[in-house]
Amino acid sequence: MAAGDIYKKTEKGQAEIRHRKLKLSPRLRTMLLLIDGARPEFMLLEEGAKLGAPPDFLQQLAAAGLVEKAAGAGPGGAASAPEPAPTGRDEFTRFREAKHFMNTTIVDALGIKSFFFTMKLERAGVSADLVELLGAYEEAITRAEGEETARIFLGRLHEMLR
Repeated sequence: MAAGDIYKKTEKGQAEIRHRKLKLSPRLRTMLLLIDGARPEFMLLEEGAKLGAPPDFLQQLAAAGLVEKAAGAGPGGAASAPEPAPTGRDEFTRFREAKHFMNTTIVDALGIKSFFFTMKLERAGVSADLVELLGAYEEAITRAEGEETARIFLGRLHEMLR
């Protein structure tokens, strides 16, 4: 593993997000959620440290087959070009990914208490609707997970909605 390596979720990782069969610890699950195939390892490690994830969370997730290297150090140590940043996606794709991220993270943080927020989220039909929910989302995540987690999640959402 090198600082510039980029990791993405495997099919097994995607299934774990949906079905929670492996019963990952909350911090390990949060880091699995944050792995997006665009951020280099050093950024993930910084976020993990801020969130209190185990220092070896990437190794744990890779050993479980939930993530794999997408780009980074290639054969002979030469760095290959990272995957392009997800800014070229169309508006609907950005909306759908942001809505899914908001739903998954709020349910993880609040459990059944997220019901009313998820109902509002279901009514959202465009990115502007999601932007209107950011204040309530930030407040709920801050109460449940703390300011640092809320700051990281909001940063991700702002990037997704760009």
